[in-house]
Amino acid sequence: FYGILAIKRDATVLEVKKSYRKLAQKYHPEKNHGDEFMKEQFYHISEAYDVLSDLKKKAVYDQFGQEGLRSGVPKSTLAGGAFTEGYVYHGNPEKTFKDFFGTENPYQEYYDRVDGDMHMSFGGLHGRGQLQQDPPIEKDLVLSLEDIYHGSIKKMKISRRVMNEDGHTSSIRDKILNINVRPGWPQNTKFCFPKEGDQGPNKIPADVIFVLKEKSHDRFQRSEDGKDLI
Repeated sequence: FYGILAIKRDATVLEVKKSYRKLAQKYHPEKNHGDEFMKEQFYHISEAYDVLSDLKKKAVYDQFGQEGLRSGVPKSTLAGGAFTEGYVYHGNPEKTFKDFFGTENPYQEYYDRVDGDMHMSFGGLHGRGQLQQDPPIEKDLVLSLEDIYHGSIKKMKISRRVMNEDGHTSSIRDKILNINVRPGWPQNTKFCFPKEGDQGPNKIPADVIFVLKEKSHDRFQRSEDGKDLI
């Protein structure tokens, strides 16, 4: 099971979840139509997650392996354990997938009930479920004439919402963006930092764009073509 999820035996529950999240998206049958190998892998990673994310099942598996897990072990062999029955995976990786992501998850918008069955689209089915990118965020970058004339490197701090490792919650974090201002760049030059806006489970972060604005100088100004100082 550890090999299936590509994690170490001492992996934490968070690491188990992180690996399952990544692999479930990669191997989901809706992203790999007709590929039996991918479908089988999706089943195996779902079963592995079902075991390793449960501390009691994991304890049995770590001590007695897959055979002990499926056959069951006496109570006395586990520290504080009440696990006595053999384990059998319920066999529904789609259920494991939906239980993992819950109601607030990156794929909630893809779930639709059709004739009582749960179906899912990853954006390729009738164009539904495609993630939309937030509109660009523009900020002024006000520079002195000296900075524009000689060129400079400006460090701009932004605060944005970033998804945490659990994939469900988020927090506000600061980030420094470096802007390499080339000598003589004209007014309204734009510096684009792709997808540096707020992150979210159901959207593509906005591009952050800084627009060069020239600060007025008490002695000089640029010529109309912007190439000379007058």
